[in-house]
Amino acid sequence: MEIIGKYNQATVFNERIDDMTRAQIQTLVDQPFTEGAAIRIMPDMHAGKGSVVGTTMTIHDKIVPNLVGVDLGCGMLCTEINVKRTDFQKLDDMIRQLVPSGMNIRESAHSYASKIPLEDVRAPYKLDRALRSVGTLGSGNHFIEVNRDDHGRTFLVIHSGSRHLGVQIAEHYQQRAIRHMMDTTEVQNEIERLKETGRESDIQTYLEYAKAAKQGLRDLAYIEGTDMDDYMHDVRIAQQYAAENRRAMTDVIVEAMNWNVVDQFDTVHNYIDHDDMILRKGAISAKVGERVIIPMNMRDGSLICTGKGNPDWNFSGPHGAGRIMSRSAARKRVDFNEFKKSMEGVWSSSVRKSTIDESPFVYKSMKEIVRYIEPAVTIDQLIKPLYNFKAN
Repeated sequence: MEIIGKYNQATVFNERIDDMTRAQIQTLVDQPFTEGAAIRIMPDMHAGKGSVVGTTMTIHDKIVPNLVGVDLGCGMLCTEINVKRTDFQKLDDMIRQLVPSGMNIRESAHSYASKIPLEDVRAPYKLDRALRSVGTLGSGNHFIEVNRDDHGRTFLVIHSGSRHLGVQIAEHYQQRAIRHMMDTTEVQNEIERLKETGRESDIQTYLEYAKAAKQGLRDLAYIEGTDMDDYMHDVRIAQQYAAENRRAMTDVIVEAMNWNVVDQFDTVHNYIDHDDMILRKGAISAKVGERVIIPMNMRDGSLICTGKGNPDWNFSGPHGAGRIMSRSAARKRVDFNEFKKSMEGVWSSSVRKSTIDESPFVYKSMKEIVRYIEPAVTIDQLIKPLYNFKAN
């Protein structure tokens, strides 16, 4: 499907699209900064905060911080472990004791925090909170799972990101972008015209009018030049932070459970690929031979795949199954007893009313995603959850 705008067009790899998602894509391709970019929307797409989750696009001399969003570097670390049986009650107790979740952070910094050049971050942020958030899960769709494949191999999967550091970086540069939006040549020329005609008293009124006119485009305000350089610099650090955060949690769990690691790989789905200058919001890199993991939901598990490096897909793939209802809608529409029933066979102390907005019913079906991803990845195996933990 093609959505054609004033300055660009987007290829959407799913025929099922709701009105809000379509409208957000249309607004994107109607913006001048998208001219010349390759925009590809993944099949798990859904409307997000001001922009579509599932967006991939090439970037050049301008970037919208909000397109990447606040959870910079969010992704999944998949670790194969050598274990036959697991005491899930022991595991659950240990996670609740040693891995802070929700808004909680560690009492002291994990040693991996020293690997991250936090002192180089150019945006204002809270250093102590950043240090003590390495090794913490967060909430929402972040999770810890133990999965098994058809061959009896066991995998520890952790989904998390850059915690509050990513929020602070993203919000700082989006505010710069909004200020930049109000400091355009068009605005400056009008101010000069008002001055030249002796209408200085009208400048404030004009600025208020201009701000109101641009209000709807705040989510797509962009930065360039030095601001973009600073943002790209900080994004790189935030992405490193997110990766170390996942490794820290993994190592805490592996050590406490006395497990042996067989293999490990990381799949990031909310980031900027600095090498190829591709923005991926709710999308993953799927280059030739690249091993990736694509989660479906807390009942059905995840697909482990190999990338095909399809240039028409921006060398990308979907990051999951994609929501079909908002969190608020899920709380109203999903029956809790049905949620509990759907999770039979998965050990979890997190199946509660507070997590109903993450139930399997709020995501697209695995069948729908599998139907569309053949051009991007080869599906190698499905790993099914034995254990699931979410903040609750």
